Amino acid sequence: MTPLPPIRILSPTAILGYGFPESSFAAGLAKSPDVIAVDAGSTDPGPYYLGAGISFTTRPAVKRDLKLMLAAGRERGIPVLIGSAGGAGARPHLDWCVDIIHEIAAEDGLVGRLAVIPTDMGKDGVATALANGAIQPMPAGPSLAAEAVTASTNIVAQIGEAPLIRALADGADVVVAGRCYDPAVFAALPIMRGYPVGLSLHMGKILECAAIAAVPGSGSDCMFATLDETGFTVET
Repeated sequence: MTPLPPIRILSPTAILGYGFPESSFAAGLAKSPDVIAVDAGSTDPGPYYLGAGISFTTRPAVKRDLKLMLAAGRERGIPVLIGSAGGAGARPHLDWCVDIIHEIAAEDGLVGRLAVIPTDMGKDGVATALANGAIQPMPAGPSLAAEAVTASTNIVAQIGEAPLIRALADGADVVVAGRCYDPAVFAALPIMRGYPVGLSLHMGKILECAAIAAVPGSGSDCMFATLDETGFTVET
């Protein structure tokens, strides 16, 4: 069997909008990544931002990060993947992030194929599933109340790598997704190219917080991973 070629992945920052040194980003690009991927969201700020439909990161900060990432992806002909767009990944967050991308594309003359993957769920469908016993609480967690579903403004499902892989297979240059499993944007290309799911997600789980896994750690710096059939290495 022919060995799988190594895959190199650049994670610029722990959360899109948290920033990264341009020197670190340039050093990562010098290692010839096959993909640039970033997790844009977190549940750490709580449910407010999901319900309000606004980002916990600022537009100028997100635009700055995206401007560098999109230019690098286009220049090198490699895909750029963004998960949990806008922080919480509901349709308002997704539209906000896509609007920034369109703004950058117009300013910088970038042309490419953009895939947008919404993950919103309608309240009626969730209410029906709850009534049919198809929704169960997490261990030690509270049960979902029908009143909470009715009162919700935005409900999102969490997707894995499969929709991202389909977007890549369809030729997308940039993929912007709603609520994602954090490692999915990093694992999608390796899984698509034949690497084991577990190994790819393990690597992605480290990359999704970028240099936080390093010593000293930072959520505002890059991490680079090289994956081959013996495992993976990460470096900052």
